[in-house]
Amino acid sequence: MKTQIFLISLFFSYLAAVSAQEKVLVFTKTNGFRHAGAIDAGKQMITDLGNTNGLWDTDFTENPDDFTTNTLSNYNAVIWLNTSGNNLLNADQRQAFEDFIAGGGGFLGIHAATDTYRDRSWFFYNELVGAIIQTNPNHTRNNFNADMEIVSGHPTVNFLGNVGDTWNKSEEYYYWKNNGGQLFAGNINLLMVEATGSNDYDEARPISWYKEYGGGRSFYTALGHNASDYIDNTNFIKHIEEGIKYVIGNTLSIGDQKENIAVKILQNPVQEVLAFTIEETHLPKELYIYTISGARVLSTEVTTANTAIAVSYLPKGLYIAKLISDTQEGFFKFIKE
Repeated sequence: MKTQIFLISLFFSYLAAVSAQEKVLVFTKTNGFRHAGAIDAGKQMITDLGNTNGLWDTDFTENPDDFTTNTLSNYNAVIWLNTSGNNLLNADQRQAFEDFIAGGGGFLGIHAATDTYRDRSWFFYNELVGAIIQTNPNHTRNNFNADMEIVSGHPTVNFLGNVGDTWNKSEEYYYWKNNGGQLFAGNINLLMVEATGSNDYDEARPISWYKEYGGGRSFYTALGHNASDYIDNTNFIKHIEEGIKYVIGNTLSIGDQKENIAVKILQNPVQEVLAFTIEETHLPKELYIYTISGARVLSTEVTTANTAIAVSYLPKGLYIAKLISDTQEGFFKFIKE
């Protein structure tokens, strides 16, 4: 009991000291159609979300020279906000970004991020973002009203309802099927838009997905054409907020499509304490921590929604944590400094 009280006290002391440790870089360069209003509104939204949550600081760039190993090492994730066109980065800059993802960096793509490198000249990016829009026609008319079905549980959609529920939204819905279009088979689909017409490319199709890819995390949504969504569409704003939390490693999704549990990792890397929160209704749980070579160094039961695990004794390095809830389990990585 004394140990548990100590850990809870340590958790709240630690929580009070946590500031915005994570940083995201928002990339908005375009060599094609420019969603000027959506880009400006999106930059403000991402900044405001980071400040409100106290979870990340936000920087912006359209300068490809920022894609270097040294510069990218300052960030937890890079957000490609309505980028478009090809040849945004040179070969060295592309390699630096690939290395960033391989090192555990996060990627988030919004809307026209799939209208980027459409000629498949950068295979890595096409798989990372998860799709290429087809050429002419690229999309429905703007503000086409349609239902999207939730097809997987994940923090980016859980707030909308359960698997099988729908989200009605007016949007410019992309096509992927023909004329150079492509969908990556490794995507884990989250939202499927219903058929939007009678052509073969109007068929029901994915509109948002996530995955682990190349060492990092990727989340993409084809929503986000209109500036107004970034200002006052609460569902869209929450969709992006949870996407950012996922790619920077602050949330862990455990479970299957019927029951998906959100876990928020409060800081990563860690020094003295591994701290996270989990939904009270899903306690207790088991936590195991392993070295990168697979040796177990800790096992404990998680019995409180706000949990702090003392890890000061662990040597510096990369660790894998496994969190189990009944028959469900999920993994996350953390760095001990």
